[in-house]
Amino acid sequence: MKCYAKFQIFGKALIMAEIETEGFEFFGVEEREFRMMVIERIETMMVHSKLSKNTLAKKANLGRSSFYEKMDREGRSHFTLMDIFRIAKALDISILQIFPMTELERLHGGQLPLSASTLHFLDQMLAAPKEDIEFLSDVYKNLQRRDQKDN
Repeated sequence: MKCYAKFQIFGKALIMAEIETEGFEFFGVEEREFRMMVIERIETMMVHSKLSKNTLAKKANLGRSSFYEKMDREGRSHFTLMDIFRIAKALDISILQIFPMTELERLHGGQLPLSASTLHFLDQMLAAPKEDIEFLSDVYKNLQRRDQKDN
């Protein structure tokens, strides 16, 4: 399923690029499971950003006790849409990154495809000088060739 996001800013309609979502219906996913997936993703992003719950609550302008309650996996409190927007802004991510978008992500409990430490490593590599990236690329290619020979 393709999803088109349409927004109006200053009276002008903006259409964002299509996003392959595989559906937002979440058929067969209970509300409690979905809530836990969202919490898992927020926690992963917190680790990636090196933020504590307290720091994120402050940065997102959310009440600390309310945020802690909403982040409790066994609790019954839910994030409001405004909470999600504030958290995404504080983490400097798209709100779409907070939700498990594909069936594969939902199958794995909403976890991101990569660990927070790997995401952090990729950020560091993308900020590295071109020569370092090319060197690491060559090392990786050599490892792949070696693995192919072993098989």
